[in-house]
Amino acid sequence: MEPLAIEVKTDGGLTVRGQEWTVQGPPIVMVHDHGDDLDSWRGIDHLLADQGFRVINLDLPNHGLSDELDHDRPIVESVTEILKSVSGVWGPVGLCSYGSISTDLAQLRGQDGPVTHVMVSPRGTVDSGCSQPNAGQEVPQLVIAATNDGERSDEARAVFDGLGTRKLWASVAATDHGPALIRSRTHLLDDIAIFFRRTLVSAHLAWTASTHEEAAAEFRNTELEGE
Repeated sequence: MEPLAIEVKTDGGLTVRGQEWTVQGPPIVMVHDHGDDLDSWRGIDHLLADQGFRVINLDLPNHGLSDELDHDRPIVESVTEILKSVSGVWGPVGLCSYGSISTDLAQLRGQDGPVTHVMVSPRGTVDSGCSQPNAGQEVPQLVIAATNDGERSDEARAVFDGLGTRKLWASVAATDHGPALIRSRTHLLDDIAIFFRRTLVSAHLAWTASTHEEAAAEFRNTELEGE
């Protein structure tokens, strides 16, 4: 299986580009940290798709092949637009991130936010915004971090401590961080897949059933109008 090159266009006029693994399963959007690009998730995206998820790995604005923005636009705003566009086509979305951007995105809530969020080696402290999330239903969050990574490990724990009540902590004795940690400890990929199955699949199935029912009702109405 090979990914397809895709463009995601938002209602706000933003265009981001990346790759999509066209699996008939719940959608997961993977985003890289500041200064990186979608290659950061290389290999991990494929393995997660093999677990039954429609993986969408994107270059964020001003990175890779995505649009260059000529103004200081908050990354949270851009990612919210991206998730809204993806969910409009594929239904409720899971989010996978790492590094300092995870702390920024931990505050996403509401209709246009992710249904669930995996953060690998998040950076920052509770003062970065985790302690004051936007209004909306709390999002289940899984934080994965190395325990022997010194300051980076301490930062991940601080982010975790600043989250709400629907959270899980997974740690491993290692010094790697971010996607490199997942590559070096492949059992963590299974943890990610299990977490998404528990927190995303039911929402995806409900959305699929509702969408099919709406399509069937529209078809019946069209037939009646044609009689």
